[in-house]
Amino acid sequence: MDNNIKNQTKTLWDTCFSEEDKRFVDFYFEKRYNEQDNIHIEKDGKVVSAMQLISYPFSYYGKTIGCSYFSGCCTDPDYRSQGLMNDLIIKALNQAKNNGACFAALIPASESLFNYYEGTNFIPTFDYSKIRIKRQQTDNGQQTASGCQIISHRVSKSPSLQEDGELDFYQVYEYFNTKMRARNCCVQHDEYDFSVITEDLELFDNHLLVAKYGEDICGLAFCYLRNGEIFIKDVFAESTAIFSDLITAAANIFDNETINIIIPPVPGQKTHKLGMARIIDAETMLRIYAMTHPKMKIEISIVDPIITQNNGTYYISNGELDKRNSIGANVVDIEQLTQALFGYNIENLPEKLQAFNKQAAFMSLMLD
Repeated sequence: MDNNIKNQTKTLWDTCFSEEDKRFVDFYFEKRYNEQDNIHIEKDGKVVSAMQLISYPFSYYGKTIGCSYFSGCCTDPDYRSQGLMNDLIIKALNQAKNNGACFAALIPASESLFNYYEGTNFIPTFDYSKIRIKRQQTDNGQQTASGCQIISHRVSKSPSLQEDGELDFYQVYEYFNTKMRARNCCVQHDEYDFSVITEDLELFDNHLLVAKYGEDICGLAFCYLRNGEIFIKDVFAESTAIFSDLITAAANIFDNETINIIIPPVPGQKTHKLGMARIIDAETMLRIYAMTHPKMKIEISIVDPIITQNNGTYYISNGELDKRNSIGANVVDIEQLTQALFGYNIENLPEKLQAFNKQAAFMSLMLD
């Protein structure tokens, strides 16, 4: 590993993300930083713009495809307004395609950055719904309504070294992975990433709450304290009673009654923008969509100003895809195609794309 580049990138983070807790930056560069994933630009003998390309699996209509997540995008303030980040994103998109990713995703750090990333054809595709409640705290010893035991402890990868009250990492991960895989159009987390998530919780005195009935896990809640309020960034429960017990346990542990629960978008409820996506490999995604929607019949031409391999006319019929390099009359841009393939606000797309299914793409626990 080139520690010089790593150290320079970390220094750039210290400059650009000065509001971040130093413990998080140290943790990120210990657990998340990877030289092969680091895309950067050097000027005047130093790293002045950088990002990490983190690979995530993504569940897509029963298939697993590659997602390249753009993390820690930053440019030295002295080198901004020179187009460096635009150049870096283009470089990263091509690298992500070489890595086999079907699309790229990111979470803008502020509302204004949504407009900025649209300059390289990213478009909002990931929303969430939020439940905000006040939950009265109870006596910690009180019997739960569901009859489950709610545990807040570290998870250990070494069963032989588990301390009293520690949970088996693999049992917890298996439950988590099963529930995540049941979600369509969702960013997934492998074992290593799950271990990073749980270590991040522990580092900042946050909590992974586990509901157990006997030896079986029947619920999880990822709980964080932010600005004097509890945020549950993802939650799974086998019943409404278990869900309620997890929420009550969070209120007790943090000694706080205000709880914000982040969940996948719920039809008919208010949603909030979270992340953006950009198609990298249009042919692969359209082929999967055709296979899983055999009744669909459509012809579209795509023009992509950056990844020209996407350009062409695509015919979907009887579960199959045919591509021709010529451009026909039914032209759609790559942003519209991205929203169509993710089922995002289909009703606002051109009529020819409204044949795509409305969907609720989701991502969570991204260390954002």
